[in-house]
Amino acid sequence: MLDAKYDVFLSFSGPDREAGRQLANELRTLGARVFVDESIECYSGITKSIRTALSESKTLVAYFSTDYAERAACQHELLMVFLAGEREGDPCGRIMVINPEPGTGHLRPIQLADAKFAVPDAGTASTAGLIAKRAAALTTPIGTVLPAAPPRWPASRAGIVRNFVGRYRELWDLHTALHAADYPLIDESACGSFVAVSGLPGAGKTALATTYAWRFAGAFPGGVRWVSLKGSSADPESLRLRYEATLPGTGGEQPARSDGRSDGASLLIVDDIPAGVGPELLETLPLPTDSAVRTILVCEDDIFRDCLPVVRVGPLPSRDAATLLDAYRLPDDDQDRAARDQLAERLGHNAAALVTVGDHLRDRHGLLSYRAFADDLDPTGTVGGAIFAPAHGVLDRMTSAERTFLSKANELQTTTFSAPELIDLGRLVPFDVGAALKMLRHRSAAVRIDTSWYLDPYVMYAARLDSLVVSGRG
Repeated sequence: MLDAKYDVFLSFSGPDREAGRQLANELRTLGARVFVDESIECYSGITKSIRTALSESKTLVAYFSTDYAERAACQHELLMVFLAGEREGDPCGRIMVINPEPGTGHLRPIQLADAKFAVPDAGTASTAGLIAKRAAALTTPIGTVLPAAPPRWPASRAGIVRNFVGRYRELWDLHTALHAADYPLIDESACGSFVAVSGLPGAGKTALATTYAWRFAGAFPGGVRWVSLKGSSADPESLRLRYEATLPGTGGEQPARSDGRSDGASLLIVDDIPAGVGPELLETLPLPTDSAVRTILVCEDDIFRDCLPVVRVGPLPSRDAATLLDAYRLPDDDQDRAARDQLAERLGHNAAALVTVGDHLRDRHGLLSYRAFADDLDPTGTVGGAIFAPAHGVLDRMTSAERTFLSKANELQTTTFSAPELIDLGRLVPFDVGAALKMLRHRSAAVRIDTSWYLDPYVMYAARLDSLVVSGRG
């Protein structure tokens, strides 16, 4: 049986190094065995030595700053221990959180916000005492309850996971939504085991679902099933036939589990729900009602907002957009780096657009800089067409009112509108501004936060280049 080599595995991000070292010293003074690793680079995964140390530790202490929430290595460590706790029946049973921030909005998953956590305002020594006491109560290391390794995957899906960056908040929110019914006192909006993933074409919806299925495979010992509705029309009968034809067990794809198990909770992903389908899809498809089956519905339009939890996939954060481009092509110098960031911003940090750019520039070091590429970008050319094709698919389906609204936003050179600004705009256009915004949100081309509206910058940039919006032709 695996023995515990450490009482505490201390996990913190680079900017929190000094606070982590101080806590480690206090814990060691109290006699606790502490593992601290400071060699993991930003955005790298867990190395074999780190995984071994984590397996040999009894508990993980996360110094959960806002920076911690965005660090790949930190999030991999947290996930590994969280899934081990789920296997024991308490996902937070081996996790202790120190929250140095004034709020809890950055804490993911939801169970961490509900669990008791230490706030380092009473002195590190008292915090260390609480940690040492709880660690001493545990008798076995994390490695004794680690879930099975992820399943084997087809090469196409493995490639998606390999190139995936960031999105930790969305991954945790997806897991929380799928399991919200298990924690009704935390989330009163729980509604079974279904969750929708929505967003613009190219935003990374399928990539999010795929990466979730890979990283959280330990939570689904019954395996993962995939259904693609690609090629189906919005007709209910066409949707049903396509669903049944691709459902695993009838010719569909079902990645094999590495441990050969088929019991316990399973995950069903229904991908490529076509545009134009409404929430009645829930009645059209013979979706499983077994509580052991968790289901993800991936769609472009925000059609399930009134009936299911929805995880929205929007633009990548700027840091993750830079990381994605760097995976294809590192900037030549500081000027090229600045041009890279400006180009990513112009493209609205849309994942698919950035992948197209990165693939084009990958082998053009010394031949084409980010600046030169951006200056000469032809939206009607082969590369430009590929970059903006997903956005044009959205623009082509818009009503005259939606296109006019985008045209006005283009004239004002803004993608953000406050409520007073919308009232003023409403006096200038011959249609209901609220209705146009509602449709833009339905198409995942706009989002409302409180009383302000934000247009997707990728769609807006494509609209500026598209005579469809400039002329307002219908």
